[in-house]
Amino acid sequence: MDVIGKINAVTLNKPWKEFPDDKEAVTFLEENVFYDYMRKCRWFAGKARMIKFLKIQQFLTIPIDEGLSYLVILHVGYTYGDEEKYAMPVSFLTDDFELIGQVNHKAFITRLVADGKQGWLIDAIYDFRFQTKLFENIWSNAETIQDDGVLIYHKGKGLADTDENMGYLCVIPELEQSNSSLIYGNKYFFKLYRKLFREINPEVEMLQFLTETGGFKNIPAYCGSLEFERPGTPPVTLGLMMQKVSSKSDSWVATGDDLNNFLFSFVDRDFSIRDEVFEKVELLGKRTAEMHLALLSGKGNAAFKPEKFDTAYIAFLQKHLGDLLDKRIKLLKENYSRLDDNAKKLADDFIDSEAVIRHFFEKIASSDLKSLRTRIHGDYHLGQVLFTGTDYLVIDFEGEPESSIADRKIKHSPLKDVAGMIRSFHYAVCAKLYFSDETKGINPLRLQKAADRWYKLITDAYVDSYLQTMGDIKGIFGNRTEMNFLLQLHLLEKSVYELGYELNGRPDWIRIPLKGIQQVLFEIEKFNS
Repeated sequence: MDVIGKINAVTLNKPWKEFPDDKEAVTFLEENVFYDYMRKCRWFAGKARMIKFLKIQQFLTIPIDEGLSYLVILHVGYTYGDEEKYAMPVSFLTDDFELIGQVNHKAFITRLVADGKQGWLIDAIYDFRFQTKLFENIWSNAETIQDDGVLIYHKGKGLADTDENMGYLCVIPELEQSNSSLIYGNKYFFKLYRKLFREINPEVEMLQFLTETGGFKNIPAYCGSLEFERPGTPPVTLGLMMQKVSSKSDSWVATGDDLNNFLFSFVDRDFSIRDEVFEKVELLGKRTAEMHLALLSGKGNAAFKPEKFDTAYIAFLQKHLGDLLDKRIKLLKENYSRLDDNAKKLADDFIDSEAVIRHFFEKIASSDLKSLRTRIHGDYHLGQVLFTGTDYLVIDFEGEPESSIADRKIKHSPLKDVAGMIRSFHYAVCAKLYFSDETKGINPLRLQKAADRWYKLITDAYVDSYLQTMGDIKGIFGNRTEMNFLLQLHLLEKSVYELGYELNGRPDWIRIPLKGIQQVLFEIEKFNS
């Protein structure tokens, strides 16, 4: 390896266009460069784990203007836990490249000498030539043949016919996320998936179906995607382009503001919720139902065709619920000493209710359910709904983070989404009740009374509007008794699931899911009688 200045440089023994065949350089990058760079990136999820190995699994070529980029697929193993695969697009910029001074400092991976020229190996997401080519390839439904497969670019119906040259108007948002993003002409949002799965990403499937088949308008429209296909294996989703949407705030923030106004009015002896708050909640219920009705329309598409509660699904759901309960009780016991006295009391009630919860979960097998199962959002909460000031837009259809990609595509009762939103309303009210600076100093009993009443009225308005929009529930949920059973089942499932999230990240918030479990247990007594 050569040294340029004070920075170690990788010198290619082959031309840049033959970079994948330069074994010495590839090995050096694997052992000394890529992991150090990835650790600084927001999208790399393995920062807290001890790495066992990092290998370049594949180079995918992407021709760009006056050059070549590679989409490098990295295979990362750890001393514990599952192995992961990541996408790392790379380009070579020479020191005399005209616009090198304008390249974001986050782009630079390592010094590189290639084709006899000194320069930098950079993350190509910051290379305007790569950015432009991505858009152009999606626009033209391009296909790029690789050694053992093909990169396929799909153009979606959300891409306007007049925007052919939008690829030259690209910016990178400042906010770093778990994927990398590009914005074209302030109109289109491209997401490069960094962590990869050996299947089509559910977000791509959901947005494409809702845009092009279901006709649901309250989403960022599907504009295109990028996949790698190899014979005999499922396609891998590498990127998604969608309509860029703007909003006043996400619904978590908007709901918190509405709740604040209510709580302070209540302290002043004015118990009232403004009509506009109910109107917003009812509109959210309506939009949720419209999304589900669109997903129920997929009769001609096997991936979206509604299905019954068959024996295979019931067995899956029973095992899922039982395993979830076992894991959360074990985790809670391991972390019991970290809890405050109030949380310990709620934790004791939960642990003591294990048999009741398990019995309720098991009733799924003995109930003759008539309900339909469909594809659902899967991670539906106030933070996934943007409020524009007059309407709502549903975003982020990737599904539940803890679930595998295959499990995120399993069809469930739409009531699982409804339960997720109800739990989010509960989180909103509890966050204000327990942790907000605005509510400090207010009498806790009066505050609790106000919050409980707000939660009841808001969730009733949401569910009533949802059911009214869904229409005849018999064909979807069987009957009202069955519907109530499934709603409580998924509320309990969601509350138990939330325990893991809080214990791993925000132990002070553990009271919220524990309180949610307690509330559901009150409701389900009649089902266990």
